[in-house]
Amino acid sequence: MHTFSFHRTCPGLLIIVLLFACRKGRENNSTSPLPPDILSARNFFVDTVLSSSQPPTAANYRARLTKTVRWDLARTSSLSGQTTVIAPVQFAGDTYISSDLAQGTTFELGSLTRLLISRDSNNAFHYGLLTYIPDSNAIVTQSYTSGIQLYEDWQGNSTSAPRHFARRALSLAASGDKRVDIIQDIQVCNTIDGYNYAPDDPAGGATTWSETSCNTYNLPAMTTGPTIGPGSLPGIFGPKPIPLTIQITPPVNPIGNVADYFKCFSNYGGSDHTYTVTVCVDQPEPDSRTPWTFTSSGASGTTAVGNPFNTGHTFLILTEKFSDRSIVRNVGFYPQTIVTPMTPIAQGQLNDDEGHDYNVSLTISVDNGQFFNILNYIALGNNPGFMYNLNNDNCTTFDLNALAAAGINLPSSKGSWLGGGYGNDPGDLAQDIRNMSLPANMVRNTTSSPHPNQSTCN
Repeated sequence: MHTFSFHRTCPGLLIIVLLFACRKGRENNSTSPLPPDILSARNFFVDTVLSSSQPPTAANYRARLTKTVRWDLARTSSLSGQTTVIAPVQFAGDTYISSDLAQGTTFELGSLTRLLISRDSNNAFHYGLLTYIPDSNAIVTQSYTSGIQLYEDWQGNSTSAPRHFARRALSLAASGDKRVDIIQDIQVCNTIDGYNYAPDDPAGGATTWSETSCNTYNLPAMTTGPTIGPGSLPGIFGPKPIPLTIQITPPVNPIGNVADYFKCFSNYGGSDHTYTVTVCVDQPEPDSRTPWTFTSSGASGTTAVGNPFNTGHTFLILTEKFSDRSIVRNVGFYPQTIVTPMTPIAQGQLNDDEGHDYNVSLTISVDNGQFFNILNYIALGNNPGFMYNLNNDNCTTFDLNALAAAGINLPSSKGSWLGGGYGNDPGDLAQDIRNMSLPANMVRNTTSSPHPNQSTCN
C-alpha cells in the first residue's frame, strides 16, 4: 500500500513484486583506466560509503541484495549545471520488479537503478541510488513522463530528494486533488511484497518477504544535489527501459486445414479398432503447481525468443490402432497473435505439437464415439471467432473441454499469474494428474518420450 502523508492522508495502492532467480552474476572484467571524474567518484564511494560498517536497512529487501557498481559502464552528465557521475548498479543473479502501476509487465531491477554522485559548490560529494518504476502511461508512450521514483542511500534508507523529484511525486500523489494548495510536505511510503524463487533448488519452495520504503519531500527546501525531473531521466537511464511480460506467442507449426490433418482417422466400432487420447503437460517447474517460471529462451514449441517467462503448455496426442497400423496426430491450442495478461484474447490457432516435450502424460482409452467427439471439438479451434483467452480458454482449458466433450472430466484446478490473470494452467493440471486415483482405462506417465505423427492416407 502506498500512502501520501501531508496535513491529511491521501491513500493509494502500490504493490511491487520483486522476483529473485538465483543465477551467477556477471563480473566486471574491465581493466581500462577510468576518466578523472569517474575515478574521483569511485574513490569517494569506496572510501566513504562502502567502508561504512552500517548494515543494510532490515525493512528494505532490495538493499540486502548483493549489488555491484559497474564503474566500467559509468559516464558523466550535466544535471542542473553539476557534473554528475552516473553508474549502473548490477544485482547478483537476475532480480525482477513489477508494479500495479503497469500490471502484467516486469523489469530487470538493474535496468531501473542508477548510482548518482555529484559535487556541490563547496566541492563536497553527494550521492544517492535512484530507482525509477514506470507506470502504464510511460510504457505506452515510451517516455519518462510518469511513474514512481525512489531515492535512497546504499543501505536502503530513503534520503531527501531534489526539488523536481519532489514535484514529480506531488503530481502522482495529488492528481485531481484540490487539497494540493495546502501541502507543505509529502511522505511517500511503498510497501513491497514478493518472494524469492531459486530454480536450482525447486524443493526449497518460495520464501515470502515484505519491505516498506518511505521518501519525505519538503517542497520549499533547497537541495545540494542536482535536480531530477522527468526531463533528466533519459540522460540518467538512456533508452526507455524495456518491460518484460508474460507472453503466449503464436505456434511454429500451425495446422492450416484441420480436416485434412485428421482425415486418416476412421470411425469404426468393435474391438478391431482401438482409440486413445493422451493429455501431455509441460510444467513450467517440474512436479510443482507453479503456473510460470523464468526461462532464458521462452517456452519451446512457440515463437517466443528472449521471453523471460515460461508458462508451460498442454497438448493432446490422438491415436487410432488397427491391424498393424497406427495413426497418430499431435494437437495444441495457441493464440494466432501474441497475448499477455494485459491483452489476453486473440483468435485461436491449432498447432502440430509432435516435437513438444512434456513432464506428465495421461493416456485414456476411449471408444470410437468418444474419440470423434474429441476430434470434433478440437476442430473448432481454427474457426474464425473461436478465441484463445489466457484466463478462461487457454491451451489447458481447451484440452479439458475437448475431453469433457467425450464425457471425460479431469480435475480443473486453477492458478494465478503476474498481471492479475487467473485460470487453468499446466502446473496445476500436471499435479492433478500426478495425484489422481486412476480407473482401469487410464495410464499415467512421468517421463517424456518421442511422439511423432504416424501414417499418411489419400
